[in-house]
Amino acid sequence: MDIIIAGIIYPGLLTALALGVIYWRLVGGADEHGGASGLGAALRSREGLAALAGMLAAAAGLAALPWPAHPAGATRSWLWAWAGIELAFLIPLAPALAAGVPQVVRAAARRAQIGAFGRALLWMAMATSLAIHTEWQIAALPAHILALGTTLIAFPIAVGWGPFDDEVSITGAGVQAGLPPSLRWLDGLAHAVATASLLAAALIATLPSASGPAWLGLAQVAVGFIAVGVLLRQLRGRIPRLTLPAILRFGWIYVAPLAVAATAALIIAGRPM
Repeated sequence: MDIIIAGIIYPGLLTALALGVIYWRLVGGADEHGGASGLGAALRSREGLAALAGMLAAAAGLAALPWPAHPAGATRSWLWAWAGIELAFLIPLAPALAAGVPQVVRAAARRAQIGAFGRALLWMAMATSLAIHTEWQIAALPAHILALGTTLIAFPIAVGWGPFDDEVSITGAGVQAGLPPSLRWLDGLAHAVATASLLAAALIATLPSASGPAWLGLAQVAVGFIAVGVLLRQLRGRIPRLTLPAILRFGWIYVAPLAVAATAALIIAGRPM
């Protein structure tokens, strides 16, 4: 019963959908594709089924995270969480990659490449914090701080926000070019759910959510979630879109060294004094 509750209610499917809608509204994107009219027909299409599968994968990833007050106990199934969240980003892209329309395929390939690159850096930073998830002594603080800084910088790349978003100068709609409003809305919801799930995973990994009572851990995640969403909303449209080579340079020059530094700090913290 506890596993069923975890998978369906908290921190599974309903939590993933709620976080996705909250994040979508925080960043100001919930109404950009209109309403959800015609959703039944959209769900029967291959794009709709892919979006639904992505949201289910995100829910599975969330349920595998060590949330405070987890119904099935504090799990440490980070490999399953990683797999679920990665699939949540990649599965909805499958129809666009197979669309046969050069502009759409190019936009989907760009999103997949940038997202995979950013998430690789992000998971590298998160892994540093995970190794000392319940340890917040003075010696471990540099590793935690560096991991948190890396996570905040890598997150926009990982989810394709702002300057790392789809290139729409050619098609006008990126991977959603040619889709009816209902499918655009559903695709946007699926991306928001995947993004919110990754943000929740990053906050659980890099904040002291496992230290102290469960309510305090949940409060930390909630405050961090809202703060990141509001910050991204404030910066929306203020930074020009970057090309793929520029994004790769940005990641290698600014984000990767921070991730390496966090790993080095972890190694130093783990050495006997």
